Amino acid sequence: MTNDPFSLDANSFLGGAAPAAKWPTVGYVVEGTVLDWRMNHQTDYETSEPLYWVAKRMVKKSAITEPTDLLNPVMQLIMNIQGKPTGETWEGLQNVRKALPNDDGARAVYIKGALQAAFKSALRLAQAKLEPGAYVRIERIADGVQSDRKKQAPHEYKVLWTPAAQNPHTAASFLDEAEDDNPFAVKDAPF
Repeated sequence: MTNDPFSLDANSFLGGAAPAAKWPTVGYVVEGTVLDWRMNHQTDYETSEPLYWVAKRMVKKSAITEPTDLLNPVMQLIMNIQGKPTGETWEGLQNVRKALPNDDGARAVYIKGALQAAFKSALRLAQAKLEPGAYVRIERIADGVQSDRKKQAPHEYKVLWTPAAQNPHTAASFLDEAEDDNPFAVKDAPF
């Protein structure tokens, strides 16, 4: 997959990104067909400040003292998936249910930490790589120890990855490798 650097904010330009995928309880599942993904600079949950790696710790930009520390941003993968509409999402650390009246089933999955490790394992097990059209199933399977009362306990996940060629939810036209994707190519007349 290639990303055009000029279209990285296309979702925002066209009216906003998909709601973030959430797992409000152990056993909750988010699943769907992979549409696209991009890397993004991770920010602090409370202040929205960019985060950087300093001595193997995540540090807010305002706490950076050495200019060279700005060379190590904390990154995350944001993957857009298309699932079935649920008509709801969850907000805040208490996972308050919020209605989504015009839900189209699209969700943005923020992949970092334990979820990143679960994705790595799933891709390795499926002997696959990231690809549009693949099917992903993400389940919250347990919680770790809550070390900070202001934050949720860390979640543990199980990810199942189905390559695009084996995804029964993907339209055949999405998988077809067209002979020529060039819209300006000279083609035979339809008559």
